Amino acid sequence: MKILALLSVAILFVFTSCSYEPGVSEAFTKYRFKDGVTTVTVPGWVISLAAGIGDLDESEREILDCIDKVKVISIDNDDLNSRTNLHEEFYEQINRNKAYEELLVVREEDESVTVFGRMDESVIKEMVILVGGEDNAMIYIKGEISPELINKNINFSHPDKLLSFDF
Repeated sequence: MKILALLSVAILFVFTSCSYEPGVSEAFTKYRFKDGVTTVTVPGWVISLAAGIGDLDESEREILDCIDKVKVISIDNDDLNSRTNLHEEFYEQINRNKAYEELLVVREEDESVTVFGRMDESVIKEMVILVGGEDNAMIYIKGEISPELINKNINFSHPDKLLSFDF
């Protein structure tokens, strides 16, 4: 009986301590084991480790030190990619959650990109970059990133790129 009680408490703890990101969690659950899909989750300590040993300047290290977690879904299989549009599939779920606001929207005839953010006071706590169309990807970033830090590191001198960071 004690084991059952301890197991119940452990399960409750696990489910209440896990973060739930609407749309992001669903996308990872649906696509993480499909053939032709690459999913990557990088915890903050690995990012900090890489920032410490990489050949980066101080502002690049600052950005990486602000990140607690990164999750990426990318559809690599051409057949699956042609039948899937992550933007259409998960845009409404993410947008419905009023905690996220649209920070950037780019629509072209064959590609849609939306960057959502969850702000807390003067920092971005979470960002979701949702790409659908010709390419399909979702990038989830969690941390405490100041908009000024991002602004300082964006290079708009490449007209053929949406955002080109100086990394």
